[in-house]
Formats: sequence, structure tokens, C-alpha cells
Amino acid sequence: MCAFCAMMADGSTHWTEAGSDSGRTAEAESGRARYLGRLRRVALVNRILDHYGCEASDWANNQYVVRSRAGRTSMVAHLPQVWAAAEEIAGRPLDPLDPDLLDSLRRAMHAPN
Repeated sequence: MCAFCAMMADGSTHWTEAGSDSGRTAEAESGRARYLGRLRRVALVNRILDHYGCEASDWANNQYVVRSRAGRTSMVAHLPQVWAAAEEIAGRPLDPLDPDLLDSLRRAMHAPN
């Protein structure tokens, strides 16, 4: 998706952006809380995407930009689309149960800061 088309998107909030705290209303977060939540999600997603040579970033608190280390880029509206874009950019399926991925995540979890 091009940047102009992204700005013209309907702005509807995907359920992955709404959070899961049952004590809160069903309304999606807005403002600073939404931005910080998106940054947390991007950081978690990037732990996995790094294994596949990709990274994601937030764009205008409304879109996600997925990039490869070689510079291939895709802009998507919602978190589930990040995975599809990364698979296309990486040229291979992203397997959440890939033993090499799981090993690298374990090593990163136990690595000293």
C-alpha cells in the first residue's frame, strides 16, 4: 500500500489493537495509550521478524511498515497483515514453531543486557 492510500484508509481499529483487559470498555485505546501499545506490539513482532530478515515499524499511529534488510518495503493497515507482508518480503513462510526461531528467542530471553 502506498503512503497516500494508507492515509486514505478508513482508520477503523482492528481487534488486535483493542487490547484484552476485560475490566475496560470495548472501545479501542486512543492517543498516547494507543501509541505506546502499538510500540510494545512492534517490539514483540520485531523479535520474531528479525529471524526472517525483516522488521516492522509504526507509521503515523495508523499503519505498519514492514521492511527487509535489503530494502523491500510494504505498508499494511493491521497487525495480521504484517505477517503476510513479511512472508512475501522474506520469500518464505514465517513458521512460529520453527526450531531455529524458538532457539534464538530463548537465547535472547536469557542473554544479559
